[in-house]
Amino acid sequence: MHISKFVSLLLFVVSFNTICQHSKKTENYTFDELSEKYYKYKFTDSIKAKKFVDLYLKKAVKEKDTVKAIYGKYYLREVYNKDSIFINYIDSLINLTKLNPNKIFPAFAYYEKGNLFFDKEIFNLALNNYILSVKYSKSNKNDSLYYITKQRIGVLKGVSKKYNETKDLYLECLNYYDINRKKIDPNNYFSLFYNLSNIYSKLNKIDSSKIYIDKALKFSYKIKDSILIGYCLYKLSEIEYSFENYEEAIKISKKATPHIIEDENYRILLNNYNLIAKAYSKLNNKNEALKYFFLIDSVFDKTKIIHKSLKDSYKYIANRYKEKKDLKSQLNYITKYLKVDSILNLRSKKLSKTFTEEYDRPKLIAEKQKIISKLNNEVSFYKKSRIYIAIILILSFILFLYQFRKRKKQEQKFDNLTLKLKNKKVVENSVNSNTNTQKTLPKNIITELLAKLDSFEQQPENFTNNKLTLSILAKELETNSNYLSKVINQKKGCNFSTYLRKLRIDYALDLLEKDATIRRFSVHAIAKEVGFKNAETFSKAFFKETELNPSFYIKQLKKKK
Repeated sequence: MHISKFVSLLLFVVSFNTICQHSKKTENYTFDELSEKYYKYKFTDSIKAKKFVDLYLKKAVKEKDTVKAIYGKYYLREVYNKDSIFINYIDSLINLTKLNPNKIFPAFAYYEKGNLFFDKEIFNLALNNYILSVKYSKSNKNDSLYYITKQRIGVLKGVSKKYNETKDLYLECLNYYDINRKKIDPNNYFSLFYNLSNIYSKLNKIDSSKIYIDKALKFSYKIKDSILIGYCLYKLSEIEYSFENYEEAIKISKKATPHIIEDENYRILLNNYNLIAKAYSKLNNKNEALKYFFLIDSVFDKTKIIHKSLKDSYKYIANRYKEKKDLKSQLNYITKYLKVDSILNLRSKKLSKTFTEEYDRPKLIAEKQKIISKLNNEVSFYKKSRIYIAIILILSFILFLYQFRKRKKQEQKFDNLTLKLKNKKVVENSVNSNTNTQKTLPKNIITELLAKLDSFEQQPENFTNNKLTLSILAKELETNSNYLSKVINQKKGCNFSTYLRKLRIDYALDLLEKDATIRRFSVHAIAKEVGFKNAETFSKAFFKETELNPSFYIKQLKKKK
């Protein structure tokens, strides 16, 4: 049986029980109308919402529209709050089509499955499905879906803070649309401008961010899409906020709000309310700030979406109740904060580094317990105060002692390092002469290569070239990569990359010791000077060789000098 018949049969079987009870003819509605009806009742009347989802699915079956059936199953999954409804259907489509794929399936099924996991912030599963979507869309020449999926992978790279890789992916997709104008999907084309603006903001390139959000706004006006205009306004308010133009940020953000609400994009809405609240707080308008932080809480009550803005909201509200000495309300919002914080930490699989400007997380938990004790036990205020002060003093002393010992340990490492540098050769030859090198290479070649390496090490411009590779160096030394690698491994006691790293770090140490001007450079500039592509790579290499961060080392050198 042809694959499309299998798909149609599957559509009919899985949908029959949910649609046969409705007698209303679906031809009276378009898919868009049914979708709008569903969203109208989604949060207010689940029975009516389900009715329109059933009609949507019935219409998809009748018209043999598998893509629309996927959307219908997603709606049904929302009605019942049961992911398996959607996942089981998608997996059935994948199993039916992956052995005999076509231009749409199973690539589109993997894409939609990835979107579900993305919305649930299960990013590793989202990525797995996006990769499969890219694989099948590319092999079956579905360029449109291929680049749409690559955009989503770009978003995930952004979540992982790989901002430069994200930017490159977005620009690749944008270039595709610029060459293939007829394949432009308005929403995806807009999102490229919008997301590029976001990424340039993350890279602290505000001018570039402004250029792309202006392009997004111009495109939105061109296609007369008020919702997209609203998103552009929201992004512009972020830029104004970053420039500390708080009143202007509030003004623009409020203009964006109705458009975001219309699109029911609650995550952006939460960000929007959070921006307004923080701007009012910066302007010292506590009542308006509190109003918008409460709005964030109300969106959560409606949608149950766990979002990072909830932490800002609950922190601020808890502190306001603390000022009013309303301990019960303060405790309520501290508890909410801790719950949200735990969920967000679990999702990201790492502990939160900070809690608030006033408390760290252990102190907050301790305060929670203190409040509970104060509410439930009649203990004299004087006695409790002495206990609390003692605890704070003990904790402060422990923290001070920890920081003091840590500092002394770092200073000792610095002293040891400076002493060691006085007689240290850059990369010493291995003392082991009975090595495999001598078994596989003639002694004269080894001697010649070691001499050339010694000469290479004496000229920093040789090894500070950040494009230097084993093959390039082998060519410069008039040998081959295999010989050079063996000599470095056996005679220098490390592989090529480690050898190069040691040369560069030792050169950096030498420069910093001797040149006061270099000590005034930024870490990024020093990294470039000694052959590293960026400050992060340099800092990691520096720490690996010295067990000190470059910023601390430079600070200690300045004190010494």
